[in-house]
Formats: sequence, C-alpha cells, structure tokens
Amino acid sequence: MTLAELMPYVGAGHIILVAEFRGGKVESSGYVDKETGNAIKTLQIVYAVERPGPGMIEKVFLRRYLPPDVTAEQVEIKLVKGCHYAFALEKFETKRGSIFARLGPWEPVMIDKEEGAGAPAQAGARLPNLVYNQTTPQPNEQK
Repeated sequence: MTLAELMPYVGAGHIILVAEFRGGKVESSGYVDKETGNAIKTLQIVYAVERPGPGMIEKVFLRRYLPPDVTAEQVEIKLVKGCHYAFALEKFETKRGSIFARLGPWEPVMIDKEEGAGAPAQAGARLPNLVYNQTTPQPNEQK
C-alpha cells in the first residue's frame, strides 16, 4: 500500500499511524472479575514502533488484544524489523514520554517506498506523520 492509498482512510476519520516496526512480543495479563470472583486472562500482542516526532524520534507501543480461544503458541508476528507500516488505531495517549495505543480492527499494512508512489523521493527521508498535523519542518526535510 502507498501513502496515497491511505489518504481516503485518513479523510474518512480513521486514525492511521505510519511508523517503523522495531519489535513485538506476545504478553499475557489478567484480572479478577469482582462480580464472579473468576480470574480472567487475556493475551495481547505488543508492537514497539518508532515515528518521527517534533525534533526527535518518538517511541510508540501498540497493543492488540487477541480472542480468548487463541494461545501464545498460535501467534506469529510476521512484521519485518526496520520496515514502515500503517497501523489503524482505536485510541492513544501519552505517558512518561512515550505513546501508548490500542490497535483497531485492521492488521498492520506495509508501506511501499517506491519512487513516485506517494513515498518520499529522497533517500533516508522520513515518512510523513499522519497522526498529528505537523507545521514545523523536520531535520531531514528539505524546504
């Protein structure tokens, strides 16, 4: 998918984050239901990604909750480290200098970096930030 193909989703109001995948793991967590007293266990995938921020690189931690019938052995993270992906977010917040977000219903989509396909033409250029509207130029951008 190219950045130009993502624009209709952004225009429709979806929160799309374009970031570089740095790693991922499967985590288990749980809580006790106060009404029944039963222990409820959940499984989630946590993705660590980086995106250009205002004057620095920002860490973003994305969390995708898995259905209850899925086990940790069944989960395989197929994203390639160092590649740029588009993530559909349901919500996000900033805590302790990092962004924490919950992924929406779509799987991450790899962004094509072909010349003239909506990606930056300059080698090593950063992908535009689709979550925040930035008005200040980034260090790698040319005027």
